[in-house]
Amino acid sequence: MSKLKVGFFGTGYVASTFVVGLERIKVKEVDATGVPLANKIPGYNIEDIEVPIAFDIDKKKIGKTMSDFVSMYPELKNLPALKNTRVLEGVELKSVENMPVDAAGLEKRMTLSEAVDVIKKAIIENDMDCMISVTCTEALFDLKNREELESIIKNNEQDKITGSMFYAYASFMAAKERGRGIVHINGIPSKVANSPVFKELAEETKSILIGDDISSGQSRFLSDFMEHYKEINRTMLCAIGANWGGNMDFFRLQDAERNESKKKTKTSCANDILGYPLESDIKPHGYLSPLGDKKTVFMHFPMRSFNGAEDEIYLCGRVNDSPAAAGMLVDMARLGKIAIDRSESGTADIINSFYCKWFGKQKSKILAYQALIKWLYQKDISNAVPTAAVQESAEPVAGQAE
Repeated sequence: MSKLKVGFFGTGYVASTFVVGLERIKVKEVDATGVPLANKIPGYNIEDIEVPIAFDIDKKKIGKTMSDFVSMYPELKNLPALKNTRVLEGVELKSVENMPVDAAGLEKRMTLSEAVDVIKKAIIENDMDCMISVTCTEALFDLKNREELESIIKNNEQDKITGSMFYAYASFMAAKERGRGIVHINGIPSKVANSPVFKELAEETKSILIGDDISSGQSRFLSDFMEHYKEINRTMLCAIGANWGGNMDFFRLQDAERNESKKKTKTSCANDILGYPLESDIKPHGYLSPLGDKKTVFMHFPMRSFNGAEDEIYLCGRVNDSPAAAGMLVDMARLGKIAIDRSESGTADIINSFYCKWFGKQKSKILAYQALIKWLYQKDISNAVPTAAVQESAEPVAGQAE
């Protein structure tokens, strides 16, 4: 069975947790808990994934292997296989502006067009199947059309493009040159999968685009919570949510413009699910370094019940941010490759709906899960697994649609 080659743009906590967790599963130190579909994806087991390359702009990482710097993250274990993941230089494009990072960046010594060629060459030479962008959160904006994007690259207008947009473009240009589609996952709250410009590029290059922003904790609960109370005809009056963390993403989110991007992805599902506007304030509220990657979460939901009574629900907890996101990505890469194997292209709505926070018209995660399972098993890859195995892996959803 062929391997599934996955690469990263950004080697922070999420990417590092992904690679370490993957290798620990391979040597049977841990099981697949936290990966929603575990080894129930026909044709691609977790053990089939390998991560040969990643891109970063931190000078402490460029030109090294993941084994050389994984100790930066105290919860992560260094394993021999981490020496197989090489870190290449990416683009900075102000992604770590005002952050405590000594940053390099291809665009500082060459044009954007030349930087595209460098990244494109690495993707092709390493025969990559999937590239995942998990860089720092960016300010949210869109491109008008394909012509604007190509003009920005051609004219080296570095202030008019974000890192996530640049990386998506480079991935699709690599797919175009080699004549074989690629899975590109945008794991941060920027407008890539939600942009018609990048959807067009994915379709043109027979590629799959997944995003935007991984839904791995608070936002998943919020969507299913709203679905439940809609079904029993309660009226939600507002939604309040706050979280504090100590990782680099929270450090970056001290910037108000980038924090607003995160707020949009966390609350965008409310009107679609409930059918009415919901006043809300749900976003990261602070950076506290002692919290590390285990963020603190607080949520408050007042609602109207029978005979005008008002109920209030409060929730609080601690959530390991990056492991939750990394577990989702293990599925997303494999499902994207299945979509390509089936000759699908463009934005992967059925995958996005379950795994991402912000994509088109949204529904609750439990309904999205049922739709995803139906898509996954109704068109199995030929000869991938015995029929009995497919039926067994579908058992968790039996009866849900009754």
